[in-house]
Amino acid sequence: MQNKRNGMRAVLFTLALVLAFAVFSGCNATENDPVVGKVGDMEIRFQTYYNVYIRNMFQDMYQTGTYDVSTAEAFRAYQDKIFDTIINSLLPIYVAKQEGVTLTDEEEAQLQEDLQAQIDSLYAGYASKVDQSITDETEIRAAEEKLLLADLKANGLTYDKYVKQLEESLRDAAIGEKYIESLFVDVTVSDEEIQAHYDKQLTYYQERYAEDAANYYDDYSAYLTNGGLQPLVVPEGYNYYKHILVMNAKEGEEKDVDAIVAEIYEKIEAGEDFDALIEEYGEDPGMKNEPYKTEGYILSEANASDYYEEFATAALALENEGDITAEAIESTAGKHIIKKLGPVEAKTVALDEVKDTIRELVQKEKEDALYEEHLAQWKEEVKIVKHYNRVAGVK
Repeated sequence: MQNKRNGMRAVLFTLALVLAFAVFSGCNATENDPVVGKVGDMEIRFQTYYNVYIRNMFQDMYQTGTYDVSTAEAFRAYQDKIFDTIINSLLPIYVAKQEGVTLTDEEEAQLQEDLQAQIDSLYAGYASKVDQSITDETEIRAAEEKLLLADLKANGLTYDKYVKQLEESLRDAAIGEKYIESLFVDVTVSDEEIQAHYDKQLTYYQERYAEDAANYYDDYSAYLTNGGLQPLVVPEGYNYYKHILVMNAKEGEEKDVDAIVAEIYEKIEAGEDFDALIEEYGEDPGMKNEPYKTEGYILSEANASDYYEEFATAALALENEGDITAEAIESTAGKHIIKKLGPVEAKTVALDEVKDTIRELVQKEKEDALYEEHLAQWKEEVKIVKHYNRVAGVK
């Protein structure tokens, strides 16, 4: 689970790279990269604004009409979203410097490791441009360096100047992160708060699944993808299934699907392990990744529409644990050989099973709220300038 500290580190670290890599966006002179805003005495350059506009999907949102920019007021609000992304990242750095925050020797050593990792990553970005006939590692590195130096020179920089710029950006991020961490040292979570959160979420899931048991599949899938708190209730009616998918032949591909399916059934009849056959023949990536590799997919009458109709119908028709479809089931994906594993235990998840997760969630909620308070306070105390006219053409 990602807490506020890690989340803000990611934000600050990303901004550091946006600031540092602005050099490769075509602005090699101050007059071509004007100051478009300020946070205290920290300048926001046009290229930083533009990079955030590109990297944070604002361009896509503008072009797809996600934001209403039909009026001058609406366009100003759109610009504010881009500015605020930068300002919210710069504020903790600015305040940290005002508070005299510095890095310890250990933190400085970590910064140098981060710096080296970014330099290595930068070189690696040129790997595809190096003549593929070069195989010696030293010569490859030299070729990458030559390409990098050419780009730096085109942007009016030397290698040393660029590395210094990158190092300063990463140091700013580290200082900002350290200051943010210091804001949360007194934040604690009581057992009573954990219990209250659990009770609230338990009621939520009970009511949600009473209304529609198919919601469990959505919540379970979201939990597997995003983490966080698992669904606290498992409703009746779900079973685990695995399948061996033999995909349809692609255009121009020589593949006898029926022969492969027949071969698989012969091995099943001979007693070969179903999981081993999934590994050998299965073409559904999900069946080879956890937790599906171990547990299988979950399916009930309630969420049958989440699967291919033919797959769901055949799977639900299997009566007993260990049953396998007598013949392959055809869908638009290919042919499926399905095995029923057994029921998903219907239960209410006990507090002890999720206590640590809830503690982290409540901790994060409290840290988020506290951070928002500080952010609002900083915006009142720190002079912030936005030159909207200087970025009017970014759309």
